[in-house]
Amino acid sequence: MAGTINSITSDDNYLYVGGATTKKVYKLNKSNLNKVSESIGYGGTINSITSDDNYLYVGGATTKKVYKLDKSDLSKVAESESYGGDIRSITSDDNYLYVGGATTKKVYKLNKSNLNKVSESIDYGGTIFSITSDNNYIYVGGMTTQKVWKLNKSNLSKVAESIDYGGAIRSITSDDNYLYVGGANTDKVWKLNKSDLSKVTESTNYGGIIYSITSDDNYLYVGGYGSNKVWKLNNVAYYLYKNLKLIVIGSV
Repeated sequence: MAGTINSITSDDNYLYVGGATTKKVYKLNKSNLNKVSESIGYGGTINSITSDDNYLYVGGATTKKVYKLDKSDLSKVAESESYGGDIRSITSDDNYLYVGGATTKKVYKLNKSNLNKVSESIDYGGTIFSITSDNNYIYVGGMTTQKVWKLNKSNLSKVAESIDYGGAIRSITSDDNYLYVGGANTDKVWKLNKSDLSKVTESTNYGGIIYSITSDDNYLYVGGYGSNKVWKLNNVAYYLYKNLKLIVIGSV
């Protein structure tokens, strides 16, 4: 791709990839990873891509806007107003996008149809690196404040906050009952109750900054800097806990 890859999303047949240098979205066949098409230049590093059935939503640096792209040919359909700083994370539900990043340090709620801004949260107090959501709430983490904030999706009012993670929060993922949080300095995965953001347990030290966490029904998968390995953490799906036991499955 001729540049650092910062974000990948997928559907049944294709991958959509964005990052630095090229500053475009590439559409790749999942079967052989051949390039099918590419978007126009975003104008800056692409930091986050999310999608629904028909469209991609892309954000990043320099341009500082969300682009809405048609998944069929990656043509641009719409763009938002400037976020006012580098966009670092975008998540979505059926009707809205939730956008966060640097400088502005707020979550913007945008209509997916036309990318108009509906509302904004109060200032998080630092760059927002990660946003995830469920049916009623969004969960936000980043630097400086170093806490997870729980916000009402309806009006972005703050409902609760966690204790300080001890470093910049770089990634948040969730299941029905819990959040799994990772980042810098602490270098561990924290498991938080979604209801009140109280801490349930924590993993062993990853050995470096955790940049990304994802999950399936049974496990968490953790990656980052320093350890340079993928950690697989045990997820006991049908109990009220995940014991975060380590199984190392690979390294890069």
